[in-house]
Amino acid sequence: MHPSYPTPTWVYESVIYQIFPDRFAIGKGKTVHDKAQLYTSRGGNIVEWNVLPKAKPHAAHVNDFYGGDLWGIVEKIPYLQDLGINVVYTTPIFLSPSNHKYDTVDYLTVDPQFGGNQAFKRYISDMKKNGFKLILDGVFNHLSKDHPWFKKALKGDKKHAAKFTFYEDGYRSWNNFSHMPEWNWEEIEVREYLLGVVEHYLRLGIDGWRLDVGFDLGYVNNALIASKVKSVSLEKYVVTETWNFPAGWEIVDGIMNYHFRETVLGYLKGERINIAQALQSAFDRTKNIYGCWNILDSHDTPRLATVLPDKELRKLAIVLQFTYPGVPMIYYGTEIGMEGGPDPENRAPMIWDEQRWDNELRDFYKKLISLRRKEIALKVGTFEVLNDEPLVFFRRAPHVLDSIVVAVNKGEHTKVSLSVPDGRLLAGTPFVDLFTGEEFWIVGGVLRIDIPKKGFRILRVTNKVKKGYDQYKRIY
Repeated sequence: MHPSYPTPTWVYESVIYQIFPDRFAIGKGKTVHDKAQLYTSRGGNIVEWNVLPKAKPHAAHVNDFYGGDLWGIVEKIPYLQDLGINVVYTTPIFLSPSNHKYDTVDYLTVDPQFGGNQAFKRYISDMKKNGFKLILDGVFNHLSKDHPWFKKALKGDKKHAAKFTFYEDGYRSWNNFSHMPEWNWEEIEVREYLLGVVEHYLRLGIDGWRLDVGFDLGYVNNALIASKVKSVSLEKYVVTETWNFPAGWEIVDGIMNYHFRETVLGYLKGERINIAQALQSAFDRTKNIYGCWNILDSHDTPRLATVLPDKELRKLAIVLQFTYPGVPMIYYGTEIGMEGGPDPENRAPMIWDEQRWDNELRDFYKKLISLRRKEIALKVGTFEVLNDEPLVFFRRAPHVLDSIVVAVNKGEHTKVSLSVPDGRLLAGTPFVDLFTGEEFWIVGGVLRIDIPKKGFRILRVTNKVKKGYDQYKRIY
């Protein structure tokens, strides 16, 4: 049995908000035109904020810029606080020719398009003052062909050529994209350089790293990075990007759980009969499930509202995102109903005109965020399926009175009778719906509930003291 790192304690309390910096907000009262020189001088095109991004031949859309920066994120702290999230994950912010910045030229320079190192210091300072944890995107599998070391390697410098993999007719690049050559992690200088970057930003105050294409980095390099992260502090967090079944990656704190996304969306779209077995299997087999990210969309997928236009079904997906073990991750704008197909349509500028928001959906998110941050069972409770269809599961908490039952029904209104396998639950204990206030009573270990059409229940065990008598006075 291999030992693993303890999950940082704050992760259990977290709700993550993902931001694509060029598309979130422009700070200091500027427009993209005020900043035009920062883009056009480097071959970029500026685009008005209200123009939706569209794919261009040869992926030329990666050169389209809207002007978002770190100053803008700082100015939107009140919005983030009102929403209730407490962790911000930004896609890459380091010097790079593209709008997505996944092709790094200099890891130690925050791109001037985002405000540079000065804006980054302010970002760290102000976000920390307001209680946010910060996660950066680490692109350590590949880099930009404009990186100084790679340019020297192309010119025949043997010392630098060893840092990459060259063939007779080219070089190894990520996904065969020639503008993103891959690092040779087997070279000591490469490892020391990249691990130095990891440590540098942790010591500047960030709380963790998300590792881009962690599956390409490989298990050993994930382990090296995790070791460096944990050497700084066991309270620092490292999550890797994989698109596979979540088990087997205990060397890091968690993965981006795309298996959760595919399972939930496939179920709600009618592509699979039920999801109980898949969710139970992933929980049982994934030792670090509580550190994994529960994802429904991201910068790499179509937006949730586009995949599930039926808002009632979408709400069921969101309920599962916040009640299944793991850390909920909201992609910016999803909370107000933003739509978008594949990249780059899913990377549209954030809508700041409140008249265009789905405020009912945003309030729904706020309620779930509040519950996730408040309820112990949703942070650390077990996951035990009580019924396959409709899906009902038990989040068993250490203390019986903190436990929660969650029911998700994508079909017609129905009633179910459930055996809740917890001998600590006394007859006559009510389960209270945290959204509606309705009560359902357990008798003989059996809980009978009804679930509305395309509806859900989040039911919390509640102790009703009757005439001063507390039946749970000696139950633990």
